[in-house]
Amino acid sequence: MLQERIGNLPFIVGLAAALTAASAGAEPSGIQLSKDKLSLVLDPAYGGRITELRYGEKDLLSLARPSGNNFGSTFWLSPQSLWQWPPVPEHDHQPYSVITQGDDSASLASAPGAGAKVYKTVSVESDQRIAVHYRIDAEQDFPEVAAWEITRVPKRGLAFAPVNADTVKTVRGEVAYTLDKDTLWLPLNEDAPLVEGKVIANGSEGWLAYVVDQLLYLKVYPPVAAADMATGEGDIELYLSGESPYLELEVQSAAHQLRQEEALSWTVNWLVVPVPEALAVHTGSPALLDFVRNQVRAFSHN
Repeated sequence: MLQERIGNLPFIVGLAAALTAASAGAEPSGIQLSKDKLSLVLDPAYGGRITELRYGEKDLLSLARPSGNNFGSTFWLSPQSLWQWPPVPEHDHQPYSVITQGDDSASLASAPGAGAKVYKTVSVESDQRIAVHYRIDAEQDFPEVAAWEITRVPKRGLAFAPVNADTVKTVRGEVAYTLDKDTLWLPLNEDAPLVEGKVIANGSEGWLAYVVDQLLYLKVYPPVAAADMATGEGDIELYLSGESPYLELEVQSAAHQLRQEEALSWTVNWLVVPVPEALAVHTGSPALLDFVRNQVRAFSHN
């Protein structure tokens, strides 16, 4: 985390265009970045979102029933009390300007909104790693602000993270999670009834994992002390929609006070790794935890 001194497309139209292109078999819109098997699509016209994340032919962000504005990976200011609801349009879904663009990296900037401008740099670093760098430029004083990454994935598979058990809290609806030996597990069943719910926690190791279709999608971010979490938030949050079959994988930075013309920088590394067929993928699996920690350890040593 760094603090440094610094010198609406209508949704219905955008979604209709995307669906028309998809049905016609057209190439997806946006900036395509790739390295070997790993690729993504970054859409400057729609909030600078990552709308596809592919390993080979598998798209980890593909939803069976996209719901309104709820798709892809986006960015908000935290805590939510800064803007209530809906999210700040300039940060969430209005167009971003393209600053730089290459085969495996691109940088974008939002318009100012809610007293801040957001910059994103997305780089495909290898065939298994993507670095997503965010910067919040304050155009007003913020007594408290944190960075917040929200990624929608299908409601199937398994999400899990090591947490400090006394910080786990269901803050909305119902979530059928299991807390086992300081690990939060959320198994997902696409055929189960849709029930809205959100659980938050303080992560103990700085990562959040999701396994589906024999792929591990892992978010690695700077660990956050419980005392440094944004008010009413967790650095790990899992939200299940009650209207459409998707899960939000959410991670947040530590909260900071920012003065006007200061900036907050934060990076989340995405790892996408095939899971061995013989590996036990289920709630409480020690082998799965070991596998993920080995990936985090290998990344940290690079």
